[in-house]
Amino acid sequence: MSRNHKPEEMDKVKAHNLPHMMLPVQVTNRIALDCEMVGIGPDGKEHMLARVSLVNEKCEIIIDQYVKPQETVTDYRTEISGILPEHISHGVEFKTIRELVRQTIHGKILVGHALKNDLLVLNLRHPKYNIRDTSRFRPIAKKAGSFGTPSLKSIAYALLGEDIQEGSHDSVEDARAAMKIYMLFEKEWEKNAIPAWVAQFEGE
Repeated sequence: MSRNHKPEEMDKVKAHNLPHMMLPVQVTNRIALDCEMVGIGPDGKEHMLARVSLVNEKCEIIIDQYVKPQETVTDYRTEISGILPEHISHGVEFKTIRELVRQTIHGKILVGHALKNDLLVLNLRHPKYNIRDTSRFRPIAKKAGSFGTPSLKSIAYALLGEDIQEGSHDSVEDARAAMKIYMLFEKEWEKNAIPAWVAQFEGE
């Protein structure tokens, strides 16, 4: 089973003060993001944020919080998400954690796997030139022997020798895996990346 990390308790911190609190570790230039989601809507197939995790390039936890439901949850997806009702019933308000994440990743290189899904559920945008998505960098899939879009689980095992997502997912574990994989390919990736100042000039 996955060794799930429990988000830090925030009993002493009021949610509306969260964006102004000191973050526990260094916010490096590269940050990895991963989210866990629950299902909403009649069939539970729509996604809603339930947990968000950010780690720095040393794989230290910057943010790891459960998020209070914005709507009625119709499927907790516990077998995959690891989320239980008690985790999110006293979670941080969505607007509060969204703003903290927005401020933290601003101007940073954002690392993750299938980041489009995480950014969508956070209702955030991030400049394309500052996104490093391990599901879309072809040299990763090639080295891992994957065809098509590889899963994070498969490339973590092939490239890191790590078994992740055994049982329910853990957003800290997944963010760390994405960061480790990115760091393996950092030189090759950044050599071919468009410099931020060029991308901004070209309106990317």
